[in-house]
Amino acid sequence: MSLSLPHENSFRPFESYLWIVEGPFYYLDRYALQAGLGPDSAIPLIFRVKQDPFDQARLTYPGIKCRRPENWLKVLALLYVNHVNFRLYQGEGREDSPFSLTLLRPSIQEDLRAILGLAARKKVSELQRLESLLEQAFSHLHRMGSYTRNGV
Repeated sequence: MSLSLPHENSFRPFESYLWIVEGPFYYLDRYALQAGLGPDSAIPLIFRVKQDPFDQARLTYPGIKCRRPENWLKVLALLYVNHVNFRLYQGEGREDSPFSLTLLRPSIQEDLRAILGLAARKKVSELQRLESLLEQAFSHLHRMGSYTRNGV
């Protein structure tokens, strides 16, 4: 007889995929610090000796610089509520070599908009305790990826 919990084997998109947000280095770096991540958590797409603050950068969860979903979601929420242009990808593979990237649609549906607004206002420690909110947010993002892949 198995002693596993009923939800133990449930699908959890924030643990099953790479989640990548790309945007201007200046904002990603700034919001990563606000989300409790270390300095230089945003990885520039093109490395330069003198980095332009508006060069594109990326933050990947799960990744070496972002190990917790609530930190990544907080960065995404801050980009969204502050109207910073960003690209959002769902992928498979490892942080340093993703494959099968799906560019998620730029339109964010009402349910996810409300969750991102709430996440932007909450402290990261509060988000950590709201696991159901994290699961809802990543489930909405996963569905956006499914719609994009299936051409809906």
